[in-house]
Amino acid sequence: MLLIASTPLLSFAQNEVSVTEKGAAWSEYETNRFWDNWFISLGAGAQVYFGKADVKQDFGKRITPAFDLSVGKWIVPTLGLRIQGSGFREKAVAGDRHAYYLTGGKTKKGFLKQSWKQYNIHGDVLINLSNWIGGYRSDRFYELVPYLGFGWMHACQKKGTTVLMAGAGLIHKMRISQTIDFNIEMRGMVFDKKFAGEGGAHPNAIGTLTGGFTFNLQKADFNRSSAALVMAEDIELAAANQRLTKAEGELADERARNSRLENELTRERAKKPKVIVESAPLAIFFNINKTNVTAKEKVNLRYAADVIKKNTNKTYTIEGYADSATGTPEYNMELSRKRAQHVYDILTKEFGVNPNQLKIQAKGGVSDLFDSNPLNRVTIIE
Repeated sequence: MLLIASTPLLSFAQNEVSVTEKGAAWSEYETNRFWDNWFISLGAGAQVYFGKADVKQDFGKRITPAFDLSVGKWIVPTLGLRIQGSGFREKAVAGDRHAYYLTGGKTKKGFLKQSWKQYNIHGDVLINLSNWIGGYRSDRFYELVPYLGFGWMHACQKKGTTVLMAGAGLIHKMRISQTIDFNIEMRGMVFDKKFAGEGGAHPNAIGTLTGGFTFNLQKADFNRSSAALVMAEDIELAAANQRLTKAEGELADERARNSRLENELTRERAKKPKVIVESAPLAIFFNINKTNVTAKEKVNLRYAADVIKKNTNKTYTIEGYADSATGTPEYNMELSRKRAQHVYDILTKEFGVNPNQLKIQAKGGVSDLFDSNPLNRVTIIE
């Protein structure tokens, strides 16, 4: 729970930031000389003992002072080792007289009071979670450092015992300067119940909260190793060469494509132009009740014949019309047929159009083909 609650602080930093090195969490950094990256920490705070019967005693009455002294070394920005000595006086209660550290007094609830001096020495493995997750920064203001450790617990009494212990904790590390940090440390340690001469199957424990200072000795920061820098440069150079090779291949493909397009363009330019002749509908007009074509209209038919003969794959329709305002429907139908036939004969007999390209249709008398009756006396080639 403490780890989750502290996670948002991982990104906290001073307003003015100068990043020295940011990269791999566990490698690519020099471990420096043996006497570099050492530190000494001093702390003071409070501790609480948890024994078999202590839940029957008020929590506040079991709080006692605690003092810490630590010596350690950071091997890489994310991994460190330390030895810590801590302790002072403990208070607890017992349910029977077999407990080792009885003072002779009783609590209001009838439990026997205990008090003794103790100290513990343990070695810890430190993990700098901030550098692991956020990358190494020598000027980061806040760092979260969880740790695990093992050691010995000793009671300084006549019946004092020494037992193995295991512990874990969190260090909230706040940078004051390059050589001094302020720390808030929370830890818990568990050990065998025989430490206090109590029966039962549960282990005993001590919870501690201290605050203090860390003094960084000699060189306190880390440098990227030359091998890592060379490797990074080699990787970047290889990636650049790969990109260059890819670009050269794309350029060669583009040149080949341009060459193909130029060849196709040259072939197209060498071809003779193909003439496509299109024709719009042609209207041949007649005088009232007449079927013969005037000399003016015959000139238009000559041009129409030239277009038809050039489009040998097309078929044209000759539609004959008369105006409905003159004559009966039967008469106008016959008149429109004769007009279409006359145009057909001129095209085929005089101008040499293939008869298979022509069709005749008689439409009879109409009133709405064009705007006036004279214009409705017409034959349309389409």
